[in-house]
Amino acid sequence: MCPESISMEMVRRLYLIKHHLLRKAKKKDIVKVVNDVCGLHAQAPTTPYLSLWNRVENFEDDLLDAALYSDKALVKVWVMRGTLHVIPSEDLPIYNRALRRMWFEHHGRYMRAPDWPSIEERKSLIYAKILEALAKEPLKRKELNDKVRLLLKDDSKPYQRLFSGWGGILKETCYEGLTVHAEPCNRESCFARLDKWLPQTKLDTISEEEAQERLLIKYLRGYGPATQQDFALWSGLMAGDARKAIENASSLIEEVSIEGVKSRFLILKEDFRTLDSIGLDEKAPACLLPKFDPILLGQRDRTRIIQDEHKKRVFKPKAGDIAATVLIDGQVVGTWRQKKIRRTLELTIMPFKRIEKADLKEVEEKAKALSQYMGIGELKFSVS
Repeated sequence: MCPESISMEMVRRLYLIKHHLLRKAKKKDIVKVVNDVCGLHAQAPTTPYLSLWNRVENFEDDLLDAALYSDKALVKVWVMRGTLHVIPSEDLPIYNRALRRMWFEHHGRYMRAPDWPSIEERKSLIYAKILEALAKEPLKRKELNDKVRLLLKDDSKPYQRLFSGWGGILKETCYEGLTVHAEPCNRESCFARLDKWLPQTKLDTISEEEAQERLLIKYLRGYGPATQQDFALWSGLMAGDARKAIENASSLIEEVSIEGVKSRFLILKEDFRTLDSIGLDEKAPACLLPKFDPILLGQRDRTRIIQDEHKKRVFKPKAGDIAATVLIDGQVVGTWRQKKIRRTLELTIMPFKRIEKADLKEVEEKAKALSQYMGIGELKFSVS
């Protein structure tokens, strides 16, 4: 029997468990961790690595690189909200089919004439040239740009913006199911054809409606309790699509309230077993979360992890930025920044208010562990 109301402390603890921030996962479970948090934000190159470092025991960068580029159990693609993520390769059909139409009908509408070739010209002509250029091997953005322009044999068209560093037409071909990110070439992004990078992947084996329902279930496993508006905000879906997905998954969902919060929230019925087993005595470890860590991206109301008066210190929508944060016992208590100078890592935390001495010591120990992970010999730790 489900509880009518859940305490905020229980919600916070459930959230930490879902995100592997109460207890770290084993190294062998790296793909499971990425699945559990519904992908790792990858607009900033270091974010997925630091997100996993906080969640996986003895994490090393090679673990993620192998999963992305050798085993190909993970893949880097544009999905939620038109942003770059690392997701499990086997789930690419779910993410792509659920979100494809949203890109072309809403998020990608900035690609309009006269600055861009028409959507008809892109689909009938330029897509084919991109696939032709990538027929033999992955290419860097500039290499692909140069090759496609040669194949087009026409410099009079407004093609110069097609391969923008923000994604451009490669974001579009990703949503179309034609291209993905390949292994970087000398730290530069490289792109491959989906049919060559993941030849067993067939995107259209699932309908859009079923994909959106399954995406909702994944989302609630990682971010529930949550509202319909939360799901729409996180995914980039329109309200009607989010509502339909909830209706289709209604047999798996219960509605609950959170003490002190006015909204009604959706939670998977399976989560009640986890709630029954939660103890509140165990203190969660301190974390140094990177910019755009997934735990910060799941809800409109982020009261469960950060107090309202501090949100402006973390979320900076005009700059398109979400700060790196200090987490103590499941709550954001400040931000942090780092700078490498020769063989020294200078790491500074900017707390929102005074941090208890024992907690500050734990954060410093976490900073030492971070410097070791980064292979930097010395740490200069400070509080601003």
